[in-house]
Amino acid sequence: MIARFANFLFLASIFFLPWQTAMMLLTAEISGEASAYGVLSIYVVEAMIVFAFLLRGRQHTHPQVRSLIRALYFFLAAAFFSLSVSQVEWVGWFHLIHVVSAAMLFSLLVDDRTNIRQVLSLFLAGLLVPIIIGWFQVLNGSSPDSSLLGIAAKDAVTPGVAVVESGDERLMRAYGTFPHPNIFGGYVAFGIVALAWTARFFENKRQLVGVLVTSSLLGATLIVTFSRSAWLGLGIAFLVLMGFMLWYKRIPPRQALPIMILGLVSILSTLAVFHTQVFSRFDTSQRLEVISLEERASQYKTFGDVFLESPLLGVGPSAYTFILGRLDPGRPVWSYQPMHNVYLLILAELGLVGVMALGYLLCRINPFANASLARGGTLFAIAVGVLLFTIGLFDHYLWTLWPGLALVAISMATLVRWTYSPTQEQNSYLSHVDRVF
Repeated sequence: MIARFANFLFLASIFFLPWQTAMMLLTAEISGEASAYGVLSIYVVEAMIVFAFLLRGRQHTHPQVRSLIRALYFFLAAAFFSLSVSQVEWVGWFHLIHVVSAAMLFSLLVDDRTNIRQVLSLFLAGLLVPIIIGWFQVLNGSSPDSSLLGIAAKDAVTPGVAVVESGDERLMRAYGTFPHPNIFGGYVAFGIVALAWTARFFENKRQLVGVLVTSSLLGATLIVTFSRSAWLGLGIAFLVLMGFMLWYKRIPPRQALPIMILGLVSILSTLAVFHTQVFSRFDTSQRLEVISLEERASQYKTFGDVFLESPLLGVGPSAYTFILGRLDPGRPVWSYQPMHNVYLLILAELGLVGVMALGYLLCRINPFANASLARGGTLFAIAVGVLLFTIGLFDHYLWTLWPGLALVAISMATLVRWTYSPTQEQNSYLSHVDRVF
């Protein structure tokens, strides 16, 4: 009975992962104003994950994965060590709650009892609600708030709302249920890779229709997030994937061709409709793009000031913006933003010790060093790794926000399962009855 309840909570948390329903406890201030990066909250999905982790009991993993989990615990220890010397400890505590929740999600996913195909199918199903909301936002130019989904009201004419400008027109970018379109873009990009892998295992026409519809929805929605990091990450990931497939002569199965073609058609069709807005995202003369580039360039200039505050142990988890506020006071709160580079941001917040712990973890996960590259699962794992690595170079949400941490957890766990579970594809995925425990 307990195992079934834990199973229900775990699978429900995967389906509701895009939902941002949370209990808001407190908001920290910078320059006397509430900061978006100082919101102290607990997400409903996090509570579900914690209970599922505790109720499931001892993990079932083979030695390679157990050593990887120990590397994850080493990174968590480094983060808590950095927190102990942080100047804004109270903010860091809530951030590490999210990090630990993501680590629990990762642990649940890499457990041998977890059916990764079922998990990814639920993840893709859970993206349908954000996709519908995202298209409503783009076509309507606004969306109402929803306490159930945990989203605030947005309007394209409101300053601060992410839009694409083309002449005098302001087109609202698709947020879905996420705090920012870039996060939505990251989820959709991972969803496309996940779909490309799961599509190899459909068994009947009904499943084929579902895969075809999902492929077209994901491809079109990726365009209207207007997330350059997601576009770039997915583009490089698929180039790497196709390159390795050709090198190792791992040609996609015949049934995957209509899925790939329909996905490409949906992308090109959406691009044809929104080509002006898409091209404006790469036009450095556009007002919003100039502001974006200037902000990111200025972050690299101020990074050294924050890093040198505590090079060895870092300024503390989630403390980057608050240290900026102390070093350069009096500016508007929106100007204090985390570094748009996950790796440098972690270097500043956790110091050299934290980065070494992260490097050790990534080396343990690295599919290049730990699995046969001739396997199809390993090639898809590499694609996921390339996608996340690229996004991390241009965005910070993979570390600073709960939905980003959750995306890292499910993406890296999927990478591990594809890398370390050579029989999973052939045995449990081809059965008609999916079993998690």
